[in-house]
Formats: sequence, structure tokens, C-alpha cells
Amino acid sequence: MKILEKIKSFKSEFVRNVILVMTGTAISQVIAISVTPILTRNYTPEDFGFLLIYLSTLTIVGTFSTGKFEKAILLMKSERDIKKVVFLSLFISFFISFVLSLILFFGKSLILENFSFNESLYDWWYTLPFLLIIYSEYSVFNTILNYQKRFKKLSMVKVVKTISSVIISISCIFFIKDARGLILGEFLGYLIAFSYLLYLNSNFFRFDKKIIGESKIIAKRYKNFPIYSIPSDFMNMASFQMPAFFLTTYFGVGVTGFYSLMKRVLDAPVGLFSSSILEVFRQKASEQYLEKGNCKNLFVKTAKSLAILSIIPFIILFLFAPKLFAFVFGENWLIAGQYARILCIYYYFKFISSPLSYMFYIAEKQSINFLLQFYLFLTTILVFNLPRYIEITEFNLLWIYAVNLVFFYVVMFLFSFHFSKNHK
Repeated sequence: MKILEKIKSFKSEFVRNVILVMTGTAISQVIAISVTPILTRNYTPEDFGFLLIYLSTLTIVGTFSTGKFEKAILLMKSERDIKKVVFLSLFISFFISFVLSLILFFGKSLILENFSFNESLYDWWYTLPFLLIIYSEYSVFNTILNYQKRFKKLSMVKVVKTISSVIISISCIFFIKDARGLILGEFLGYLIAFSYLLYLNSNFFRFDKKIIGESKIIAKRYKNFPIYSIPSDFMNMASFQMPAFFLTTYFGVGVTGFYSLMKRVLDAPVGLFSSSILEVFRQKASEQYLEKGNCKNLFVKTAKSLAILSIIPFIILFLFAPKLFAFVFGENWLIAGQYARILCIYYYFKFISSPLSYMFYIAEKQSINFLLQFYLFLTTILVFNLPRYIEITEFNLLWIYAVNLVFFYVVMFLFSFHFSKNHK
């Protein structure tokens, strides 16, 4: 009876935490998608294309702006050790931000030449170094909330960020009706959300003199995180963000705008469930892995739930995406729906595999993750450089990209399952 009670207790706790995180994600995604038809009727595909380039740059650089030490927070045993991680991440983000500023300043002519940006819009790229620091600490403090099991607050942060971004973007329609309004919405959205995070855990932002010296010990202990995770996560993020740069180069910023809306809409359901389950799975899996030496049962149950939950929505999307996009966002955005039909196939496999792939970090198998990410990074570059050598439409290019991603996520899933069993 005691064993049954423990199982029920585990299930209720896991489900309860998933629902808590999912609620915040759901609210934020519903808000974002609900106002998107307003944005698509007031901002052009070119504006969305520029925003995607801006955010892609942020997320790519953001993969190494904390040294990836925040991933070690869930393995910490004291709040003081977490403070050391916060200090490390802050120091690294300031340094990377400074380097980014130099690149944007001295590389301006080269960037303008390759992407044909309006020079007045390019000046807004100088906000990126400041946003990078905010974005980096936003990620760190989100992980701290996860460590504290404050999933309700974690949900609230997502809602605060989305509502802030949406209100500002819509307000800008009446003042600066171009990509600057979208950029301002994202910038202030992250700033307001991080301010809320800082309010919740301001004690982690207070450092004494010893923290600086002791942070070196933490950096040495968890050196595998930056050594393997930075290259791996950088290549992973670049693999998913670089299409924006290549599409702009070969097909124009308008095509990138259609791709941007497709990505915005398809990322929503994946973000709603997959990322919510990730927040709880990584905490529970880490706990079980440390206590029992494996988390196979949790892995299998989570995988089955994700597969069953998503199959019908993705079938509907594949069959009706073009018509749905044209109806909801306007006839001018039908092409974005055609892109969605192609890429929803890979999104299905990503939805299942992505949260479970945190097993690479729990099992400390970053070296294998690095090799897989290198494969994805290299093949993505090869795929999106095909227009340089052969005549190919963006539709066929996206099909090749999608098939390659399906293969990648299947392999990631198989490795993750193996690691959950902790077979040395």
C-alpha cells in the first residue's frame, strides 16, 4: 500500500507541476497568437523578417553568453553555490555583450551589404548588446525558480513577458509602424519580465568579496558545461536560426517574413506543452537520477504522453495549414501556411524528443550531444547553401531541411532513452 501511495503521490506532483507551468505558457501563447492577426495586418512580412533576424542573432549569441553554467544550478546543494553561478553568468554576459558591440559597430557595412537592411533599422541593432545581458540573466533566474520548484511563479514570468511585449508592439502601431515597434516590444518585454524575476530572487544578485574567488572553483568543477554545452547549444541554436539569414540572402527579407510567421505560430503549441513538460521533467528526472540511478519509467511515461497528445493537432495542421493561415492572418500570409505544412512534420518529432533530450545533461553526456549537434549544424549549412549551386525553390529547400531534422530528432530520442536507463 505504501508503494502505491508513493506512486500516486509522484504522479500527482508531476502532473500538478506540469499543469502549473503549462498554464502560464498556455496563457502567454494564447495571448501572443490572438494578437498576431492584428500585427500581421499592420506590420509587413519585411518587418517580421527583420525581427526574426534580430531575435535569431540574440538567441545564437545567447547560447554562450552565460557560459552555460546555469544548467548546473539543478545540481547545486546550496544557495551560495547558485550565487556563484549567477556571478559567473553575469561576468560572461558583460564580456560577450562588449564583443558583440564591437562586431556591430565595425561590421556594419558588411552586414548591410549582405542583408540589404535599411540603415535606420540597422541602428536598432545596437540595442542587442544591452538586451543580451537581460536575456542571459533572464535564463539564469528562470532556472533558479525551477530549482526552487516555484512553478507557479515560473508561469507568471512567461505571462508577464508576453503581455508586456504584446501591449508595446500594438501601441507602436500608432507611433512607429515598422520593425522598430516589434523590436521595442521584445526588448521591453524581456526587461519587464527580468525585473519581476529579480524582485522574486533579489538575494541571488547580492555578492560578497568571497563569491568572486569561490566562483572560480564552481567554474572548474562544472567546466564540462561550457566545454561541451556551448559548442553543442550554439550549433543547435544556429541550426534553427540560420535559415532566417540564408533565406534573406537567397530569397529576400519578404520570404523570411513568411518563415517568421510560420515559426511564430508553430513554436507556440510546441512551446506550450513541450517546454512546460521540460521544466518539470528536468527537475524530476534529475532528482530520480541522483536518488535511484535512473529515470527510465518517467522517461517512457512522458514520451508516450507527448506522442499521443500531439498526433491529431499536427495531422490537422498538415492538411489545412495554408487555408488556416490565410483565414486567420490574411490572404497575404497564405505562403506562411504552405511553409507550416512542410515543417509541421519535423515539429511533431521535435515536440516529443526535445524535452526528453535533457537526459544528455543529467547523464553528463555532453560529448555525444556535441557530435549530434555538429551533424545538424553542418548539414543545415549544406542544405541552405544549395541555392548557391543549383536552382531550387524555397519550398523544396524547406522539405529537405524538414526531413533532415526528423532524422536528427529520432536519433536524439534513442540516445536519451538509453541514458535514462543509466547503462554505463
